[in-house]
Amino acid sequence: MASSLDGYIASESGDLSWLNDAMARDEDYGFEASERRTGAYVMGANTYREVSAMGGGVSKVPTYVVTHNQTLATKGTTELFVGDLRELVAHIKETIAVDKDICLFGGGELVTEFIEQGLIDELGISVIPVILGGGVPFFGRLGQWTKLELMECRHYPSGIVLLNYRLVSPRT
Repeated sequence: MASSLDGYIASESGDLSWLNDAMARDEDYGFEASERRTGAYVMGANTYREVSAMGGGVSKVPTYVVTHNQTLATKGTTELFVGDLRELVAHIKETIAVDKDICLFGGGELVTEFIEQGLIDELGISVIPVILGGGVPFFGRLGQWTKLELMECRHYPSGIVLLNYRLVSPRT
């Protein structure tokens, strides 16, 4: 996921132009490598709507959209999901190759739920060199803090910094 330096994934109006403006055409931010190792995507309905509006949302990789709106229009290999997130993860693990990952692709509330339920092993954040001053926060309110271990830090000429963390454990 991408975040402004001050921790927002979208502006207060929902505008994402700050994100597209920051990306340079000649920089590879790991998208291809991520796509190769991903067996399924999980995303929230708002993220799915945004991705679809930008011309995305169609992938050969199965995509599960967590939503309460059973009438949300989907394309290709995309399925709607309502229910227990643990059941969703178990189902996906049964249907993808063991060497593939489940990629959680937003939004902030869904990422928070996955963290709270201990369903995330790694967290990748692309920090975009912009300060929005408000908007949709990357994380919701967590019930307890979670320790992270830095696995990778990569920076690009555009100023974007990619941080990959392993989630170690919640405070007990």
